[in-house]
Amino acid sequence: MKVAFVQDWFNANGGAEKVAGAILDIYDKDDLAIYALFDKFPAEARNELLNNRPVHTSLLQHIPFIARIYRYFLPVMPWLMSRFRLRGYDMVISTSHAVAKGFNADKGTLNICYCHTPLRPIWDMYDDYAASHPMGGFFLYRSFVNYLRRWDVATARRVHYFIANSKHIQQRIEKSYGRQSTVIYPPVRVEKFMLNTRPRKNYYLCVGRIVPYKKIDLVVKAFMQMPDKNLVVIGDGWGAAAVNEMIKDHKNIEWHGYKDDNTMLQYIQEAKACIFAAKEDFGIMCVEVQACGTPVIALNYGGYKETVIAGETGLFVEQQTEQSIMDAVMLFDKSPLTNHTTIRDNSLRFSEARFRNEFKDFVQKANQEFHND
Repeated sequence: MKVAFVQDWFNANGGAEKVAGAILDIYDKDDLAIYALFDKFPAEARNELLNNRPVHTSLLQHIPFIARIYRYFLPVMPWLMSRFRLRGYDMVISTSHAVAKGFNADKGTLNICYCHTPLRPIWDMYDDYAASHPMGGFFLYRSFVNYLRRWDVATARRVHYFIANSKHIQQRIEKSYGRQSTVIYPPVRVEKFMLNTRPRKNYYLCVGRIVPYKKIDLVVKAFMQMPDKNLVVIGDGWGAAAVNEMIKDHKNIEWHGYKDDNTMLQYIQEAKACIFAAKEDFGIMCVEVQACGTPVIALNYGGYKETVIAGETGLFVEQQTEQSIMDAVMLFDKSPLTNHTTIRDNSLRFSEARFRNEFKDFVQKANQEFHND
């Protein structure tokens, strides 16, 4: 079977990229071509997730420092994605949190989209993005968003089958596009993130890209007001310099920048709990942490509500505020969750093997149904 796979872009080795890697492994023996707006994967990630396969890219590939400034090119991304004219394929699979479903393909080609989220800046998080954008209050910005919404809905009509990465996203797909979808939770490397039953060290952990929506700065500000509690931050991003500046006079907070998977694994296994304050649609890292038997303190939102069992594998933060984070940490200190085996067991329902089986079954049924119509 001749298969095309379309990804928004390959940049950081995050959750969306790990889903892409799992899907590519499923179709490794097929005649497979990969498309993305740009590919700036480091060599380790390209080997691990792409198996060093070539990637067809757009003009963005040749823009200097595109890995850092790609978000400024959102206005031209729909046009660039439409320049991918995928002819002669039996099936096209896209994984999208931005514009990946906007390619052009033959009408008789099966079109399946694994949707991580409808485009956040124009749908559910419009207010957040507009507030942080220098043009967010202007008519031109609102006009551009309205254009993107029309384009997004129009390209959604080309998709024959949507897969949602959570029930939360299933609801958003229906609200934004008026389309039904099937939930297949993302694959989590539960075999790599191994259980640790040993006593934990005396620190809380916050892991992730240091960008505004991850709210790592919010966690840092909360711990700045709790000097008797230790926080370790792991991650990098364009907000890292500001975080580093914030913690200069706070000895209870350490920022360790980017760490490879093995080093990060050790930090997770030794932490008393890991904190997630972002609005996540699924949150693969939250499940990876639980696979180590490490409890989580997570925002009561989105995918976390589907992956965390309150009072057993973690505690919920009710609001994205410093006080809510502080309250949750105080509560955890009084009643820590230490049944590490139970916490890991919860993660096993999101394994890579389960994902592959569900995804293959879904595509097989979709293919039969599509060609029988």
